[in-house]
Amino acid sequence: MNSENLNQSRRGLIPEDLLKFRWAVDLTLDPTGTFAAYTVKQPSAEINGYVTHLYVRKLDEAMPRKVTTGSGQASSPAWSRDGAKLAFAWSEDGVNTLCVLNAIHAPDQIRRFPLPGAGMSGLDWSADSTKIVGVRWTPMRHPEDQGPRPGIPAPTIRVIRRLRYKMDGAGWVHDRYTQIWVLEVATGDLVQVTNSEIDFSEPKWSGSGERIAFVGLAREQNTELGQGQIFVCDYPDGGAQLLIPGWQGAMRSPAWGDGDRFIAFAGHNQPTPVNRRIFMTPFVADVTARTARPLDPDLKEEVGNYAVADQRAGLANITVRWPHGDRWIYYLLTEQGGVNLYRIDVDGTTERLVEGDNVAFEYSPIAGDRVLYGLADPASPGDLYVWQGGKSTKLTALNPWLRDHTLSTPESYWYDGVDGAKVHAWVLKPPNFDPTQRYPTIVYVHCSMFSWDFNHEFQCLAAAGFVVAYFNQRGTTAGYGQDWTRASEGDQGGKDYEEIMLGVDELISRPYVDGDRLGVTGGSCGGFMTNWIVGHTDRFKAAVTQRSIVNQISMFGTSDIGPECTLGETSDTPWSSLEAVWRQSPIAYAEQIHTPLLIVHSTEDHRCPLEQAEQLFAALRWLGREVELVIFEGENHGLSRGGRPGNRIERLRRIGGWFEKHL
Repeated sequence: MNSENLNQSRRGLIPEDLLKFRWAVDLTLDPTGTFAAYTVKQPSAEINGYVTHLYVRKLDEAMPRKVTTGSGQASSPAWSRDGAKLAFAWSEDGVNTLCVLNAIHAPDQIRRFPLPGAGMSGLDWSADSTKIVGVRWTPMRHPEDQGPRPGIPAPTIRVIRRLRYKMDGAGWVHDRYTQIWVLEVATGDLVQVTNSEIDFSEPKWSGSGERIAFVGLAREQNTELGQGQIFVCDYPDGGAQLLIPGWQGAMRSPAWGDGDRFIAFAGHNQPTPVNRRIFMTPFVADVTARTARPLDPDLKEEVGNYAVADQRAGLANITVRWPHGDRWIYYLLTEQGGVNLYRIDVDGTTERLVEGDNVAFEYSPIAGDRVLYGLADPASPGDLYVWQGGKSTKLTALNPWLRDHTLSTPESYWYDGVDGAKVHAWVLKPPNFDPTQRYPTIVYVHCSMFSWDFNHEFQCLAAAGFVVAYFNQRGTTAGYGQDWTRASEGDQGGKDYEEIMLGVDELISRPYVDGDRLGVTGGSCGGFMTNWIVGHTDRFKAAVTQRSIVNQISMFGTSDIGPECTLGETSDTPWSSLEAVWRQSPIAYAEQIHTPLLIVHSTEDHRCPLEQAEQLFAALRWLGREVELVIFEGENHGLSRGGRPGNRIERLRRIGGWFEKHL
């Protein structure tokens, strides 16, 4: 059989193929550069969930060693400084354990430390390999709260004292905070380091092992600490102190340099109130002088992975890493749809190590010019590679089954936007595309960022016979410069909407795009834009809005990021300018919506609460329009990336079915 006939005999992807995927999640290279430890997540139909196992791979051997068994979740692998031990967290059936693998060549020699209550994440070893620091959700009892009293039934209440009292993916967190804990390995004792109504994260031991740096985030977004700042404390007796007193902006991912004198971090120094559109770039702080300076003052892009796809539950990965004994500080940088791996020294010398039409989603460097990293592209949801001396070597092939299917290859292009701007876009054609045919076309919209990452959802729709197009119009979060990202502030639904429509005009000029069979969909702020589009034009024959923003007024007080989000997108608050905030709410244009609309939402979505979807459904149903509301029970804002497998498959079926019905 020739290659052309073979391709025609292979099918594209379908929603049920989700159950076949395996995803690399955490990865870490031991300090000697000999072993790679990594976790692999895969769906389980049996439990309608996911299992995540830990693997250890000697770099010069062909096969990895599987460390864990069962149906639990392994996470946060961390090597001791000498590379002799490997710590990781394990959770199964509601029981949490911190594990230490004492001998790499004997994976059955695991010492297990039971953790009563919450598990431990963000693990890091002290220099002498006697202590492990991490983060745990910790209940906090307020002094004014009383316990149950004899003879009186206990009340069932939630007392709210902080602005952010719920978090998407974590639920109601009004009475618990993430705190720093240390495990004394010799005794198994757990020591709580912080005890405050602040969320602490990203703890890192200093080179000497006598100090810990970590990030503290208050739950009042309009305060300086509400953006997140770095604290430093001596262990075990010192109190936490701000690294840079008077810092106004955000700080993330502390990484100690040699001698405990310097800390590299990602951040910005913009005063509050601020929104998530301000870029974070690499800084280095002098711990003694308590000052900080940018490593690359001219950098126009943001540290982190901002590629949006449906393969990773978490987004952003805003990290910097400074291997012990190395001159280089490493970080990811999102650039024009790709995510590249960089390094920089304290003098500002920069090198780009990994680049291309792909997405580097995780990395682990060591001193001596060696980096373990994860890389995805439109044909693969990700594998592990080792970079050394300017060359990369592939270590894994986690999804070989994809070779037996026909995948569509996205074509990148630029079109003319508003005011002479150029807009980056992609088009994905159906497998076995026939240029003489005209195809129904689905436009995906988002205010975050589309990328060169693998996307199962796009592949399924292309395989079903649709052309899929997606644009990074103004307002996308990263990859095209700070000005481009902030261009839609206070103007959502303005020039960004115009640029999307210009992209649609360019699309329908192509002979294979059927302009009479157009659909539009998007999620989150892309859901906002979907709602906005159908309220301002009837050119689409069907639409699917997902986890969407409908009413900016109610969004302010019901979303876990409502205040900062509403202020950032509308440039106002409901009480200071009710009409202005209402004008930037899609529901204000409900009477103009005539496009058949499927609304997809989740009950535990605290980012765009369910009430947003309910408002739009009620209005359109009252007006007699064609509308359907599909609610996924127990899922949060990340349904498309991390929801239960059965629900993720059903979601794809519902979206595809709606467009097949109407287009």
